Amino acid sequence: GRHGIAVKAPLKGVGKNLQDHISVTVAWRRKEPGPFRKNMRLDRILWSLGNAYFFGKGFAADLPGGLMAFLKTGAEAAVPDTQLIFVAGPFMTAAPYLPPFRQPFEDGFGCRPVLLRPESRGTVSLGSSDPQAPARIRQNFLAAEKDWRTLRAGVRLVRDVARQKALAPFADGEVGPGADCTSDADIDAYIRATAITVHHPLGTCRMGAERDETAVVDPELKLRGVDGLRVVDASVMPDLIGGNINACVIMIAEKA
Repeated sequence: GRHGIAVKAPLKGVGKNLQDHISVTVAWRRKEPGPFRKNMRLDRILWSLGNAYFFGKGFAADLPGGLMAFLKTGAEAAVPDTQLIFVAGPFMTAAPYLPPFRQPFEDGFGCRPVLLRPESRGTVSLGSSDPQAPARIRQNFLAAEKDWRTLRAGVRLVRDVARQKALAPFADGEVGPGADCTSDADIDAYIRATAITVHHPLGTCRMGAERDETAVVDPELKLRGVDGLRVVDASVMPDLIGGNINACVIMIAEKA
C-alpha cells in the first residue's frame, strides 16, 4: 500500500461504506424551572451522586432523556426515516450551581431529530504506517441531497411537535436555532454549524456473499482470504439500521 505496508488480503471494501446517524438539536426555554434544574443545585447533586454510586437509585442514576419517537417525515416513506430524541434539560449550559457563588442556569429542553437512513457514505483509512497514529476518518455526512431534505424536514417536524397543546405549559420560545430561522437555507446553515453524530458508526468491514466484491467478511464473520481471523463488531453490518445499534452489536457478538 501507499504507506509501505505489505498487503495480505487485497479487499476493496476495507474502510469503505462508513455510515453513521447525524442529528441536530432544536431547543426551547422553559417557562418555569423544572425538576432537572432543581436537582442540579450543588448540595442536592452531591447527595444524589452518592445515592446513585452506592445504591443505584435517585436523580443521578438516570439521564434527563430516554424519550424518543420514530416517525416518517413524509407519507411516501415506507418506514420511519427520523428519530426524535428528547432532552429534558438545556443541552449545553446545564451545570451544578449554588447561590450566591454560582447562579442557576436558565432552564430549557430540546429535541434532536436524527437522520435514520442516510444515503451518504464515508471512509476510514490509515494515516501512516505507525499503528499508534490516528486513522483518517472522513464521515462525509450529508453528501447526498436526500439526506439534507430529510434532516431539514426533521427540524420542521420537531417544531410542529413543540407547537402542540401538550407542550404549551412548558415551551417559552425557541432558542436554537430561533424563530427567525425558517427558510431552507437558514435551516441548512444551522445544521452545518451544530450537527453532531449520534455515535452509531458502522459498515467499514461489511458482511456479504462470496460474489460481492465489496464484502470484507463472510456470513460467519471470517475475514476473506485470511485464516483464523474474524471481525466481530458494528463494522460488519452492511447497512445502517433505523435506530440505535447497540442491541445489534450485542447480538452479533453473542452469535460469534
